[in-house]
Amino acid sequence: MTLAELLLARGIESSGLLAHRNALDPRDASDAFATIGDLARTGHDLVYERMQDGPAFGDTAQVLSFRAEDGGRARLAGFRRLKARRPGIAPGDIVYDYDVAHLLHDFISRAKNPVFYDAFDLEGLEDLVGRLVVRWPEAYGKIAPAGQPELIVAEG
Repeated sequence: MTLAELLLARGIESSGLLAHRNALDPRDASDAFATIGDLARTGHDLVYERMQDGPAFGDTAQVLSFRAEDGGRARLAGFRRLKARRPGIAPGDIVYDYDVAHLLHDFISRAKNPVFYDAFDLEGLEDLVGRLVVRWPEAYGKIAPAGQPELIVAEG
């Protein structure tokens, strides 16, 4: 079954949706957070997704947020609407989260065009968060249209 077929079975049309495979950039890694899994254990993987070098999601997008796993897999972490903030304006919940302050600073120091996003949860996939796993072709990079036929459900 493809991701698009699963979404359609739940009444969600995949056209216009983006799928994002969130992985920790090695330049942002630290002893405390060496992988995106480390960020997920503290609930910060979706915070990290909201910091992009350039307008990765445009001004606004509906995004299936996946956490990168080994072996070309990605696990659903959330379904959200992401809206870009004005340039240079970081959200307060990121700025004042001392657990990830170093991550923010590392990101800002390396990003050529830091773009921050506000996130708003969307309904319809809550029961699949943490359970749905798709096979993610390497050629897709970080972001792909959710309707790509090669996004195959592996678990969930």
